[in-house]
Amino acid sequence: MTRRSILGLGAAAAATLPGAQDFWNRKQPSQWSDEEIARLITRSPWAKEANAQFESEIDYTPNGKEGPTIGRGGIMAAPGANKPQIEYGDEKQHEGGARHATPVTIRWESSQPIRDAIGTPLPEEFRGRYVIAVTGLPIGIMGRRRKPSEISDGIDNSPATLQRRMLEELSGAATLGARGKEPEQPGSVRPLPKSPGVYLFAFSKELLPLDTTDREVAFVLQTALMSVKVKFEPKEMVYRGKLSL
Repeated sequence: MTRRSILGLGAAAAATLPGAQDFWNRKQPSQWSDEEIARLITRSPWAKEANAQFESEIDYTPNGKEGPTIGRGGIMAAPGANKPQIEYGDEKQHEGGARHATPVTIRWESSQPIRDAIGTPLPEEFRGRYVIAVTGLPIGIMGRRRKPSEISDGIDNSPATLQRRMLEELSGAATLGARGKEPEQPGSVRPLPKSPGVYLFAFSKELLPLDTTDREVAFVLQTALMSVKVKFEPKEMVYRGKLSL
């Protein structure tokens, strides 16, 4: 299978295979089935699915005005993908209540089992860092919906510019921390190339040393308009006898 098709098997990860627990330690990566790979990258000690809570008054267009785009990192549905979407300067609003939830996948991208499942190395700039991948984040989650009268002429609100602003603001909106330790913010945030909706958050290992005695390592992304939190247990993240983060 191609890398794109493997990473698009998020739905298959829901299946629980008999005796499949810890298959990543019992079998060589070359022996992993497509279903096992899908499970590893979406529902495993290194990958968690969570409901991100979004405000309704939000400008979100994941891929310009073309609508949601499915990428390589598992579940990629944009908020309200089955409902009318808000476009920049548009008066339309979502149906429903003031908040809505959408599934996102948060994955420990720098861990060796994830790298073995995906089959490609991380970019050189992330060497020596914890890297957390978050899928399904749309352009525009950092700002509220604006009426035409509130949009100033001459302001660049193109998808590329909005994504640049989003990256800058996401750097200050995410933290990684463990119980009893001061949470750290990412040193950088980057989109995963050719994977719309997937963003990589890189954290310093020196500022946040972790081992198997740490409990409830939490990744938190909290903005004015959305929030998501996922906890990992390092004692469960042992790959071939070693903690793999």
